[in-house]
Amino acid sequence: MSKFLLMSLKGDGLGFALRLKAAGHEVKARIVGRNERANYDGLIEKVEKWDDGLDKDTIVLFDSTGGGVTADRLRARGYSVFLGSVFADNLELDRELAFDLMEQVGIKTPQYKTFYDWHSGKEYARRRGGKLVFKPTGKMSDDKGLGSYCGSDTKDLETMIDYFESVAKHKPEFILQEFVEGVCVSTEGWFNGREWMEPFNHTVEHKQIMNDDLGPSTGCAFNVVWAARDTNRIIDEGIRLMEPILKEYRYIGPIDLNTVVNEDGVWALEFTPRLGYDAFPALLELVDEDIGEVVAKMARGEQPDQILLKSGFASALRVTIPPHPSEEFTHPGGVPIQGLTRSDRPHLYFFEVMLDHVDRLVSAKGGGAIAAVTGWGENIHESFEGPYEIAKRLRIPEKQYRTDAVKVLSTDHAELYRQLAVGHNQLHFVGGNP
Repeated sequence: MSKFLLMSLKGDGLGFALRLKAAGHEVKARIVGRNERANYDGLIEKVEKWDDGLDKDTIVLFDSTGGGVTADRLRARGYSVFLGSVFADNLELDRELAFDLMEQVGIKTPQYKTFYDWHSGKEYARRRGGKLVFKPTGKMSDDKGLGSYCGSDTKDLETMIDYFESVAKHKPEFILQEFVEGVCVSTEGWFNGREWMEPFNHTVEHKQIMNDDLGPSTGCAFNVVWAARDTNRIIDEGIRLMEPILKEYRYIGPIDLNTVVNEDGVWALEFTPRLGYDAFPALLELVDEDIGEVVAKMARGEQPDQILLKSGFASALRVTIPPHPSEEFTHPGGVPIQGLTRSDRPHLYFFEVMLDHVDRLVSAKGGGAIAAVTGWGENIHESFEGPYEIAKRLRIPEKQYRTDAVKVLSTDHAELYRQLAVGHNQLHFVGGNP
């Protein structure tokens, strides 16, 4: 068994910490965000100062972007670190850098242009015409009220750029990118510092909180994940090409490339060089070994060459309560979470929860994200049977979750197969039918 210290900004990886603890590992956590420090009270031991839980035998696990300077310093001092680096921070937060690296290794990207003033962006949109996507980058990525937006036409995009200008807190820095029609699919590989571990995995997710992709976007409303048993052009024209860059920077951990697949090819959009939420909770349903030992070996530089994944499909269904997904308001916490059984535990990746003074599971203060409920099945329909049964049984006031996951994801998966087959030999990148 190994010792882990989770370094977390807002507690996103606490569900992983709890999974490691259940497997017999020794786990402590340090949560940086003041508003999130009550998360997992009574469930995971927490430290006030990160070096309180650290010795040379400890694996330091970073669960999000932003801790790269600390992660690199710890590596330089001889500690074993999983994820987290200045390179990873820049790769996710600096979209132009990411596109430059994609171009360097031969990954196709939609046409884009970076802007540092609002007027030039609107002028470009008018000249170019057609559908464009607005994406904040740099420090402006942190501004509340700003996010990616696909304009239905030039006038719509101009209007939204005016709105973004009115709410932005940082100097303008954004990308306008050509809209590419197709199926969105993310492909993740685990890199051991020298080479890719096998197999890769694919994720299809939807972010809108309401059925039929209505309403505001959340991190993930639902998704499905499956292992790529054979290579395919999504991998070969995308994430695999990053191997020399990752080797140069000695990257260790999972990294995901979000793409759009259509008849013309695989078009890259962005990297996620960290654990993905809720793709990682779903992936845990596929892992067929002690994930803690895999992470420990990677962090220690032992360079394992594979991660054992089951066949079939894994799913994740996000269950929330109001005010989620608002970033302006917070839930006070303390609401009892009832209706769960002991057998549900392996299928629950909790977010903002804690034990109260009588050891009841309750919501913690935060945005209202309760859990990603996960499942596995031979096909997409079967993979969601468990999560929907648990979600229906869960008793918590004003619970929210989408009910159309199977229909939407089955359609996406079938279209992905069709796009891969057009103009190419049929590529069997997953065993089983949707």
